Amino acid sequence: MEHFHGLYTGDFILPDNTSIEERCKIGLKLEYPSGYAMKNVWYPKGCSTLTYNSLEELDKCLKGKFIHMLGDSTLKQWYEYMVGKIKALEQFSLYEDSWAYQRFHLDIKQNMKMSWKRHTFPFLNVFYHSWKEERTITREIDLIRGDKRTVIILTVGIHFRAYPIYYFIKRLYNIRLAIERLFLRSPETKVIIKTENTGEMKKEFESMSDFHAYVHYFIIEIIFKDLGVGFVNGWDMTNAFDTNARHPPEKVIANEVRMLMTYIC
Repeated sequence: MEHFHGLYTGDFILPDNTSIEERCKIGLKLEYPSGYAMKNVWYPKGCSTLTYNSLEELDKCLKGKFIHMLGDSTLKQWYEYMVGKIKALEQFSLYEDSWAYQRFHLDIKQNMKMSWKRHTFPFLNVFYHSWKEERTITREIDLIRGDKRTVIILTVGIHFRAYPIYYFIKRLYNIRLAIERLFLRSPETKVIIKTENTGEMKKEFESMSDFHAYVHYFIIEIIFKDLGVGFVNGWDMTNAFDTNARHPPEKVIANEVRMLMTYIC
């Protein structure tokens, strides 16, 4: 059985001297700062994350789960990271062929499925892809029945930076309404929201800078306040790790996913 021994290899293990605190749980408010990073490990403020000693423990946690990831390429990094570590997941090939096509993996024995799908317009992409099955996150959530086995993970942000803030606010508000409808029909469903992260300063500085991401961060805090969702603070974590990449390195992804797994398990 594979064991995890370091964040660079993709584990969910904290050092042995981790403070014993109440586990982080869904419903905690989004705040900044929300923790700190030390020796490539993220330590949330006021709560602790789960630890995993083997792949068997991770499989046990995810058994029977239906995980829906809806968002951009930073969330797709989570998807690829998890698929790379959970070897029992097998890809179900769909009919598109670009980095932005929908991903779908199954584990028949564990009765588990996991998918990633991009949010719709605006979605900046230089490759061709079909829009025939495009739906907003709001519509996707409305099509999910939901139950105690269902986990919905979403992020919206970077593709909206170059557009008027009105469209970002409207999109998030509609997502909130969809989550409220979801909780009415299925209050046991878990919803986790990842905030935007910091990124490099390139030639599109005026339209794609972190200034817009910081504004987005506060809008997310206001709109989803007191909704009973879980937050993975991508902005805070990438700041703490001092990374300036639009797609954070694996050490950051590993810590973000460990926070996610704390909510799921």
